[in-house]
Amino acid sequence: MACWPWTAFSSIFKLVGILAFYPWLDRFSHIIERITGSGIETAVTRLDPVLAEAGGAVALEAAWRAVLELAHGSVDAVRRRLIGEPVRYGPPVDAVRQIEQFLQSLSLETLDLGAFEPRLVRLCHALDHLNQLHDAVTRVPPDASGWQPPAGFDEGARALAAWLDITKHPEAAPKAAVFKAIGDASNQLADERTTGRDKILQDVALQRTPAETARSGLDLRGWADGTFYHAWRLAEPMRIASGNQPAAI
Repeated sequence: MACWPWTAFSSIFKLVGILAFYPWLDRFSHIIERITGSGIETAVTRLDPVLAEAGGAVALEAAWRAVLELAHGSVDAVRRRLIGEPVRYGPPVDAVRQIEQFLQSLSLETLDLGAFEPRLVRLCHALDHLNQLHDAVTRVPPDASGWQPPAGFDEGARALAAWLDITKHPEAAPKAAVFKAIGDASNQLADERTTGRDKILQDVALQRTPAETARSGLDLRGWADGTFYHAWRLAEPMRIASGNQPAAI
């Protein structure tokens, strides 16, 4: 009984504190969400199962926007590496899995497959290249000391930058020239990988280039060629899956 006054005081004090703080709870929760990033809505989080059951063009559009959202991060990582910036990229594996599950749960009965099958198939192609791109971006070779990147690195970075810039707005339809620039840059990187390999090995044989520098240069050329190819083959299916383009590549 002797403790009752103190217990009552403590309870009343807490109650007064709660009542005083209550009007600020919503504002406080918003501050916490901004700090932690929780509660932020994205194209991926909007992939509701009810939307998948409803199907139709709206569900495909939602899936396309979610893939585009993830593609931006990985493609920009490739662009930054091509211009010599250090890249540390953690692939959003769970988000990709969520998109895949959403597509698998689509109600095909609600889709006009004659009209929507090409878009659905291209989305699956885009996701496959996105997964391979994620794997490649986690294995970026280190810089080669004393090694000068070929012209294809800059060309590729500019082509990806143009695609990233125009697709910041999902409603925009990139012109054919944007995709042609990416394709041309991919072909240039493939050519430079082959011709550059011969030149680098010749320089090693004639002792004009240290073997370690040569190996780093070869690794970077190989990485850029393969990774950029997946970026290109990701962008092209996304063009078709947007529904604004014809269904043939």
